[in-house]
Amino acid sequence: MKKIKQAVAEEHWQTVLNLIEPNVEKIQIDAQLNYFFVLSLFRTKHYVEGLKYANDAADFYLQNAQKRKLYFSLMLACQDFLDAHRFLEVLRKHHFNDLDQFEADLMKKENETREQSQTLNQRLKKFYHLGDLSIAEANKELEVAKQLPAAEYFQAAQFIFVDPFVHPLIRATVLENVVLMGQQKTVSYYWLDNQNHDVNLSNLKGILDNSVNQDLTNALQNKLADQDPIMLSGLLKEKDLYLSYVYPFAKQIFLKPLDWVNYWLDEYYGRAHQVTKATQSIEKWQTKFHNFTQQLIEDSEINK
Repeated sequence: MKKIKQAVAEEHWQTVLNLIEPNVEKIQIDAQLNYFFVLSLFRTKHYVEGLKYANDAADFYLQNAQKRKLYFSLMLACQDFLDAHRFLEVLRKHHFNDLDQFEADLMKKENETREQSQTLNQRLKKFYHLGDLSIAEANKELEVAKQLPAAEYFQAAQFIFVDPFVHPLIRATVLENVVLMGQQKTVSYYWLDNQNHDVNLSNLKGILDNSVNQDLTNALQNKLADQDPIMLSGLLKEKDLYLSYVYPFAKQIFLKPLDWVNYWLDEYYGRAHQVTKATQSIEKWQTKFHNFTQQLIEDSEINK
């Protein structure tokens, strides 16, 4: 570490990389080492790799203005406008007061992208037509679309929201993206009941940022943490997927989280379900969820 700090002080960035790379796995547990590595990658213009490692320690880069600037500069260098806007929203919620320059830099970069109209239009065209793609292809286009300026992203997103051929997981991901970017308008959103609903974005948080998720998680942990941690891990992942499908109306579906957890446990242990209105409703939704998940599995198999 002494040699690394000396090389940083002398701005010998390649030396820093050479010193850290043989033990690069340590940057997962050492935030300061992560910072030196990311800073050196930035200074040597390895922007994509630098952002990847910075994302592994995102909270660390909130700690002071210097680290925030490095993290934000990496996003702009990668034209990752989606995450840059999301990061700005996080900074606003923390009430940091050094955001004017960040906002100006982001606006400048977005305008530079708009000047490359041919590339921008190609990305927009593919993003508009996510419903025509396989789920795997749509996910790839979601990554590419992070390089769209916010206004263009939101414009295309509103088309995706009402496209019935977009998989619910893809549609929910795009919705969460515009929410976390700070969009606050009311949009029309095609949901699992095959109807369009008016959704006020300013009232929404992330897919898992709600009391339903917390209640389901607590109930699963209370039932399984000491008995079957492997099953617990699997059910938590399934629960996250189901919450994505029903976003942004989780509360309307998971009215009694404990009933859902008991239903899932009966399923996994092969026990008969008690026939009630509640279990009949859960079974109906569970069938929908399974069908959506089967589409994901089949698409994954086809695109191997």
